[in-house]
Amino acid sequence: MRALTFQGEGDVKVIDVPKPAIKHSSEALIKVTMGAVCGSDLHILHGHTPMNRGAVLGHEFVGVVEDVGSEVKRFKPDDRVVSSFFTSCGVCALCRKGWFNQCVDKSTFGHGEYFGDLGGGQAEYVVVPLADHSMELIPKGMTDEQAIFVGDILATGFFGAERAEIKPGDVVAVVGAGPVGLMATMCAQLFGPARVFVVDMVDSRLEMALDLGGIPINAKQVHPVEAIQNQTGGIGADSSIECVGLLSAIDTAIESVRGGGTISMVGVPSAVIGDFPYMKMWLKSLTFRAGWCNVQAYMRPLLDLIAAGRLSPEKIISHRMKLDQAEEAYRLFDARQATKIVLTP
Repeated sequence: MRALTFQGEGDVKVIDVPKPAIKHSSEALIKVTMGAVCGSDLHILHGHTPMNRGAVLGHEFVGVVEDVGSEVKRFKPDDRVVSSFFTSCGVCALCRKGWFNQCVDKSTFGHGEYFGDLGGGQAEYVVVPLADHSMELIPKGMTDEQAIFVGDILATGFFGAERAEIKPGDVVAVVGAGPVGLMATMCAQLFGPARVFVVDMVDSRLEMALDLGGIPINAKQVHPVEAIQNQTGGIGADSSIECVGLLSAIDTAIESVRGGGTISMVGVPSAVIGDFPYMKMWLKSLTFRAGWCNVQAYMRPLLDLIAAGRLSPEKIISHRMKLDQAEEAYRLFDARQATKIVLTP
């Protein structure tokens, strides 16, 4: 089968690799009908995430079930499915507490042997372990483009907005208008805020944020914290959603909120250790929440919201390309010449 593989820092290639097969009774074999390029893939590309040479990339995908193991009860061949970007068992102590992102058997797609040695979704086929708790059925009539982001960036955007504790009439600051930030902008609207400011430096992303109901703040032209304070009577936002992970972006997210406010960080940290404003957090009585998305808790509700017309995640797609063009897709995405790219076999 054709698949995009990691060949070394800065080097990815579409090559022929063996078609995967079911090896465990809890697995499902999926014929991929669409994959996507994610910001986390760029972390791998640039060597920020450890990756073994030759591993298949990609963790956002939808497809059709081709075969299932004997333990799989929720899915059958020909079902259309979307997968979480990581697996969870649903039965361990942490899964039973509802924290699927802390599952003791968690593995991540397309991240090589260091994160569970699963295949990736930027390929013609992928095997999904723990299938009954790692996938959801796509509703009839829903397109692949509508469903694909439920397994990662849409769920992450909703997770960030929910943990920001947004209340009706609140002012929210979204820091970063990449794919996750755009999804956070979209999902924040579900909680009834009066205004959602969106901070970025890329014009095309800010234009998309405006289309999704956000108020753009171009950090190249104004100081974002001052701009938010100027538009809130000097108080600041009630909450912020940090969607970048750079220490400077985290600082902006903290500085932009009022006393008693909440910072919700879903951006992947760019550093293992960094300075933290403990005294400022204490003096301002701030709440700081961080973590990667608890995807499985949100997949079905988000699919229902899409089906009801409340969310339109496909709006952020800027490029539709073939799997054999994946190398060029990475170049475009890395150069910020694309908002979101989807790949079809």
